[in-house]
Amino acid sequence: MNNFLLKHSDIIKKSVTVVTFFIVFYLIIFKIIPFLMPFVLALLLAIIIDPGVNFLEKKLKIPRSLASFILLLMLIGVIGSLIAILINQLIYELSSFAEISTNYANVINETISNLVDKIRTYYITLPSNITSFIESNMQSILNYISLLVKNLTTWLLNFTTKLPNFFFETLITLVATFFISKDKQLILDFIKRQIPSHWTQHAKNIQVDFLKTFFRYLRAMAIIMFITFLQLSLGFAMIGFDYPFLLGLLVTALDALPILGLGAVMIPWAIYNIIMKNYMVGIYLLILYTLVVVVRQIIEPKIVGESIGLHPLVVLLSIFIGAKLFGTLGLVIGPIFVVVFKIFQKVGILPAWK
Repeated sequence: MNNFLLKHSDIIKKSVTVVTFFIVFYLIIFKIIPFLMPFVLALLLAIIIDPGVNFLEKKLKIPRSLASFILLLMLIGVIGSLIAILINQLIYELSSFAEISTNYANVINETISNLVDKIRTYYITLPSNITSFIESNMQSILNYISLLVKNLTTWLLNFTTKLPNFFFETLITLVATFFISKDKQLILDFIKRQIPSHWTQHAKNIQVDFLKTFFRYLRAMAIIMFITFLQLSLGFAMIGFDYPFLLGLLVTALDALPILGLGAVMIPWAIYNIIMKNYMVGIYLLILYTLVVVVRQIIEPKIVGESIGLHPLVVLLSIFIGAKLFGTLGLVIGPIFVVVFKIFQKVGILPAWK
């Protein structure tokens, strides 16, 4: 046993190091960051306002605490204005929807009933076991729609009950942002004192490499979003929608949200048009959705891989594994994990591949 351990000690050490890195990465992403989310957001906000705070402090000789307070107020004003505009538009849309929802519900129910009657005229002559199979599947679809509406209602109720906690965490985030920005140098000095001296250069290299790779990754995603925007806009224009570029921009923005994605917008839209007897529009939307997804699957690994210095096959594998392990969020986390792993190999913390 001892001879085996001595013979394969190098492989065992590397394997333990890699497994430990994966476990730590998982704990940071899915446990620590969500638990400390107000402070993570505070750090990001402090980074955003830091150039402005430095300018006010060094160029205009304003005390850093006052500069942090001014920039934080400006940031709150900008974000608050955007939220107010969105809420106002949402209230308007919901009010309009409430007025016509009853009519739409009646029309949809009538359309579904007519559609069911038409289908029955086609399969009434089929054997009973086939008709039973069709009807059971149709009932399953109706049950799924009912469950979806119920889940949406439950989500809205849960969201309402969490509003007090949301405002509390928002307050914590803003206060933490102020102190992180104001005492930036004090915090950095404290962190440096806790890090062993021989780790300092590693930390600097990790910071530089990670920032470079991160911005390259953002640039790659921006290119992909722009290509998606062009495809959607041209597709909407060819279908005949009014304001195709505005629609393309809106759908692209929704597609960028991990929770939604392109399918959550395009597929219900196409189904709605088919139900409303706009058959060709619904079919065109499905074709456009398929085209955009296929093009993205082809170009995304190549563009992202070239931007962050990875082979497209590695990027594709990281996206696939990330999606399998963590769902939609894994589409982003997979490549990030590979990038962090590669940076740690570069600075010598993790063993490099031979």
